[in-house]
Amino acid sequence: SVFCSVSSSSMMPGIGPFESYSEALLAACPMILSKPNATTGRPGSQDFQLRWRVSSEYCAWLYYTPDHKYEMSMLADQAKPNLGDRKACNLPPFVDDPRYPPASLKYIFALHNHPFEDRLSDDDIGFIAKMSLIHGFESDTSDGKVRLAVIAFFSNTNDLENPSCDGFFEFIPATAEMLKWIRERDDWRMERVGFVRHLADGGFFLEKG
Repeated sequence: SVFCSVSSSSMMPGIGPFESYSEALLAACPMILSKPNATTGRPGSQDFQLRWRVSSEYCAWLYYTPDHKYEMSMLADQAKPNLGDRKACNLPPFVDDPRYPPASLKYIFALHNHPFEDRLSDDDIGFIAKMSLIHGFESDTSDGKVRLAVIAFFSNTNDLENPSCDGFFEFIPATAEMLKWIRERDDWRMERVGFVRHLADGGFFLEKG
């Protein structure tokens, strides 16, 4: 789960540029999942619980520059180790890219991995909801209007040395939709997991459908 306490901290640029956000996602997914302990293999497999205990989440911003390109910030790794059965990485709210004025950057996706296939958590949802108040619900890009979202990549393989990118969960604050994208050979299939509703106590409820 992405976790962020909104502060003045920021991240430096990492990889890119990319011509489209789909190209950036295709590059980011295997790169993030290949980091140490980023995947645990399938639940129920041998040593899964041990791999889960030592697993880490990594996160980064995908952002859009005045050059009409997409860039990915450097990765932040797990920063909240005492969360019981949850994992988290601390993603600062801003990217520090010295090539551009700070206000010229457009924030597109908050990217991170889940160690196994698991839907987005309340922390993930709460984080991107806060970020939408800072960065807005959508940005104008060369791909048209792109809605701010949080994304969690996952792998279903037990090959921890070379994990495959098998899909990702996506939550879009502008529409309250939670989606699941599944990789099928050279294409992607989208499933709507449901709609996220805010509860009076500050939590969230996933309404299936």
